[in-house]
Amino acid sequence: MDDAKLKLNSPRLLAVPLRDADRLLEAGDGDCALLYLYLVKGGGVLDLEQAAGELRLSVRAVQAIARRLERMGLLDMADRDVQPAREPPEYRAADVVRRSQSDPAFRDLVKEAQTALGRLLSSTDLKKLFGIYDDLALPPEVIMLLIHHCREEHEQRYGAGRNLGFAAIEKEAYSWFDREIVTYEQAESWLAELDRRKSLTGEIQQALGIRGRDLTATERRYIDQWIELGFGPEPLALAADRTVTNTGALKWKYMDSIVRSWHSKGLHTVADIEQKDRKNPAAPLPPRQAAGSAPDAGELERMKKLRERMKNR
Repeated sequence: MDDAKLKLNSPRLLAVPLRDADRLLEAGDGDCALLYLYLVKGGGVLDLEQAAGELRLSVRAVQAIARRLERMGLLDMADRDVQPAREPPEYRAADVVRRSQSDPAFRDLVKEAQTALGRLLSSTDLKKLFGIYDDLALPPEVIMLLIHHCREEHEQRYGAGRNLGFAAIEKEAYSWFDREIVTYEQAESWLAELDRRKSLTGEIQQALGIRGRDLTATERRYIDQWIELGFGPEPLALAADRTVTNTGALKWKYMDSIVRSWHSKGLHTVADIEQKDRKNPAAPLPPRQAAGSAPDAGELERMKKLRERMKNR
């Protein structure tokens, strides 16, 4: 049997361009290959709801797969409004219980989730967990990584012993899905990236001179955006210095305009920024307008005459 050559028993042929086949094989994404073959067989037109029904996937799952096909250059979604409803679907408790009895994978997921959270899941918790499993079609191993991540974040913020509500887990799950984190490898990579960002945020906080307190939500949002743009502690410290010099305080909106100006010019390091400054030095202000400049002789004489007139009144 090991030496036997296996042949497809296919009386009908389905033509696939070699270029497309190479891209699918290189990606190693079975879901993408499945949706691609479905589209070729159906004439290349994607109806999200119809595809979800025929492939036994959720609309959100089909959407995520379609986006991956788009990034491969195998699907054009530019002219389609493919955003599904943002609200998760409503599930009946009886349906969730029945599914937990008939679906071993979901039944095991419930047990592992209860162990990870250290409590039995309520009816509401089960509905939310089932929504993550069914609506987002996230694999159980990805869901467990998500749950452990949320639990660790919760304990770091509030300390051990406080229950983690499943609403927070559900919110994070939909955030992962929106970022197209749907495989175990993608989840591991994202968690590693979050660790990197957390460390970098601490370094940036120190570089900006913020010590002895936590960042506010607004401050954290700005820093997260700057990290997304590719900035580290050193250029951000330079931006903060220029902000304080020009405004007298660390004004985040003003600093953000500096950072985004650098980003638009492709400047992300102190060396690049200073090199650009040397090539395009700022024009000096006229002597009478320069901050801190001493008045000239003519100005002194005018001030003296003004004081004399004020005395004589």
